Amino acid sequence: MPADNSCVSISGPWQHRFVQANGAQFHIAHAGTYSDTHPLVLLVHGFPQYWWAWREQITPLAAAGFEVVAIDKRGFGGSDKTPNSADALLLTDDLIALVHSLGYDRAFLVGLGRGGALAWSAVSKAPDLFAGLVTVSSPHPRTLHRLGMHLTLRTWRHAISSFLTPLAEKKLQDSRHIAQLLQEWSAPGNNGAAGQADLYTQALRLPGVARAALAQLRWTLLSQHSARGRQYLRESANPVKVPILAVRGALDPLLPPRAWNKDAEFAHGSYELLTIAQAGHFVPEEQPAAFTDALRFFLQTHC
Repeated sequence: MPADNSCVSISGPWQHRFVQANGAQFHIAHAGTYSDTHPLVLLVHGFPQYWWAWREQITPLAAAGFEVVAIDKRGFGGSDKTPNSADALLLTDDLIALVHSLGYDRAFLVGLGRGGALAWSAVSKAPDLFAGLVTVSSPHPRTLHRLGMHLTLRTWRHAISSFLTPLAEKKLQDSRHIAQLLQEWSAPGNNGAAGQADLYTQALRLPGVARAALAQLRWTLLSQHSARGRQYLRESANPVKVPILAVRGALDPLLPPRAWNKDAEFAHGSYELLTIAQAGHFVPEEQPAAFTDALRFFLQTHC
């Protein structure tokens, strides 16, 4: 039976397109129109999501005058699932190449979770391409790739389970498991992300997606033990001078406040750490109004 890919092309006040960049084809949800005064806003999802994670932000940002593109990362949703989809250097270059392929020489980069780490890295590698950086539930990647007490025991428990490839891949395609994972990573009683478990599971059941998602997690955990991983961390460590808004949920069970303590080593320009109440790891879905207001204000301030 063919995989059900209707989750990729959900209709709404956006258009679905495919863009060629960095040797792969990417699915995007696109809204808004070009403006000389408003750079592109590129939205990058985290695990275990796809572009749908930004459904609450796309329309308000477009209404504020921005051209908005929410992508499916390589390996996810409607984007290509290439054999090397785990390599974070490649995934970082994807973001840079996507901005160019869309015809821009200036963009805001907004990333959640693993997408936020890649966004940090892209701005580090191509500082002149970006007008600003917004990270959600994502301290600097050199923090995330380092062992230590900046992460919670729950984070390590989920990370270690990703090594159990056959079992983990099967679990990622089980809607009950995804609902539980989303609920555990959210603020207590908040269903903003968990209520989308069926769609996220459907997306993870697309051919190759669960395997790619797990491979990316394992790559992250083992990055310091490979030459390619060490190169990624070096290239992510350049000073970032563009304005940065770092957002965390006050009730994030994976990342305590101390996880952001090292950001100042890399953020050499304007930097703000914003904590949003009653939100866990998936802030844009758990508190969409508060997050969208903060994001819109940041973008409008730094146009």
